[in-house]
Amino acid sequence: MKTTAKSGINLWCARGFIFQANYYIWFMNEVKIFEHKEIRSVYYKNEWYFAVVDVVEVVAESSNPSEYLKKLRRRDPELGKGWGQIVHPLSIETKGGMQRTNCANKEGILRIIQSIPSKNAEPFKRWLAKVGSQAIDEKNNKRIVAFKKLKESQKRLYDNAIERGISPEEFEQILDAGDFSLFGGVDIKAKYGVAKNEKADEHMNTLLLYGKGFATEITNHNTSRDNLKSSEEMSEEHQSNNSLIRQNLLDKNIVPEELPAEKRIEIEKLEGDDTNKLDD
Repeated sequence: MKTTAKSGINLWCARGFIFQANYYIWFMNEVKIFEHKEIRSVYYKNEWYFAVVDVVEVVAESSNPSEYLKKLRRRDPELGKGWGQIVHPLSIETKGGMQRTNCANKEGILRIIQSIPSKNAEPFKRWLAKVGSQAIDEKNNKRIVAFKKLKESQKRLYDNAIERGISPEEFEQILDAGDFSLFGGVDIKAKYGVAKNEKADEHMNTLLLYGKGFATEITNHNTSRDNLKSSEEMSEEHQSNNSLIRQNLLDKNIVPEELPAEKRIEIEKLEGDDTNKLDD
């Protein structure tokens, strides 16, 4: 069967947007800075994990952190014995692309640096405590992260649409068409009981926000690639991509319109937030 460019990207979308039946894990990579040194980190199972070699490099001031770790584990038998419980191989950005790298959460990192005699240990502990205290911060709140990413994607699609002569009102209809497909024709705003001055997105859970964001990115890509010019063409494209997300969810026995509304994300309280403004 011949695969077109458009079907190819939709196939990629279908394969790339993977769900587990009851729960999904979203990996989020980020580089954090300790005294001008990079510490690669990944958000996993509701907390930050840090690349152990990066931590050892800055705390021990080692030019060969991997070798230092080998010696450290030999020097501290208890650390070596519990190593498998302390570190977890997670996918993290490297110079060669995404690779599985030994990472540890805050407790694990504290255990490791406990065995490192260094003047940097205490400053690093204070830095780590500060990072760990940001549990409510948007960087650690997956739902807020997902919401802001969706709004950023919608803003890019909005700019693309406006450049093509599509009005703001027509753009809202494009978004509504996507929701119509994602929720199987159910008026999700009415189902959520959303106030007139609020958006349904503000009440959606993390799973739906990421799904909508992914569909929006595909729509934006295909709009530019295929040079879509009318709101009708963009609506059809957006409906198609949201239908694909819906089907992925249904395949995992998740019915989008049956997922309950969550507490509203108060966007006006998000620091410096302008992601919900499509017409700045």
